[in-house]
Amino acid sequence: MTGHVPGADGLRVGVASLVEQPMSEVAERAAALERLGYDDIWVPDERLLRNVYISLATVAGATTRVGLGTGVTNPYTRHPVLTAAAIATVDELSGGRATLALGAGGGLSVYGIDPRGPAQALRETVQIVRRLTSGETVTMTGKQFSLAGAHLDFPPLRTVPIYLAGRGPRILQLAGETADGVVIGGFAQAGGIGYARAQVERGLDRAGRSWSDLDQLSWLYVCAHPDRRAARVAVSKMVLASLITSRAILDQIGVRLPDALRAHLDATGWAYPAETPEQASALLPDEIVEAFSVCGTPAECVAKVREIRACGIDRFAFVLFPAAGQSALELAGLLAREVAPALRSEPS
Repeated sequence: MTGHVPGADGLRVGVASLVEQPMSEVAERAAALERLGYDDIWVPDERLLRNVYISLATVAGATTRVGLGTGVTNPYTRHPVLTAAAIATVDELSGGRATLALGAGGGLSVYGIDPRGPAQALRETVQIVRRLTSGETVTMTGKQFSLAGAHLDFPPLRTVPIYLAGRGPRILQLAGETADGVVIGGFAQAGGIGYARAQVERGLDRAGRSWSDLDQLSWLYVCAHPDRRAARVAVSKMVLASLITSRAILDQIGVRLPDALRAHLDATGWAYPAETPEQASALLPDEIVEAFSVCGTPAECVAKVREIRACGIDRFAFVLFPAAGQSALELAGLLAREVAPALRSEPS
């Protein structure tokens, strides 16, 4: 029904990067990541970072093999028809290597955007993008988007695969019901991944689908470094942010807050963390860092990622958090040499 070919790709290991360097360096970095053996490059579309589609087009021109994906975009900052045209253009430019990953979007109130009804907005966006990139003319009246004879004014190369990213139940269920893939965001232990898979399975059941109809991608916050403390500090602020944004489901994923940490979060209103990575690391017990990240020595990262793969995951995105004194490309190289090969040597 879509661009997804179940089981065709097997294990894939990708990297989410390209946000910290100027555009003049994006092509060189993308080519380096491809040479390191990564299967996918994911480019974020958050806040006012460099434009995601210009960045993806640059990556497409500098590479020949890797998949290219938004990691992730949303249905609010661009109308779905513009998203369809943009991702279809990148897909054409790259020879059919693009994937559209969608999420609810975060921090949009800064721009005066009210992200109302995210699950419904995503449902309609999936329908619109899928039909437009299939070459259809679309007329529909939705709760959030309506079209009257919309179509792409160029022939799309193919129906672009669509992934949905989330941690909460509604979007995970929607992924199982409608998407080509699910991006399980930030869970790095069996408790969180099991919770996410149970929600996805509810959506699969509702739509009469099976796991063979859906790719599963684990979105992992990663730092490997010979100094495990340095690696822990590097991921800690993002771990704290993940903890805060997972507040509603902490009990369901088996995360228990120490009294002192709960008191701190209550005092700060569970707002996005203002702490430095060092301050966040001091606040967090090891078990919470483990629940939301892959960090430590390369050998420790290998063991952790193997555990995640054993949960039934066949696709990974390493979101790079370099330690102090370590560049993103150095981290990517270390992961490519010492962590990814262990994944590839394991049977699915």
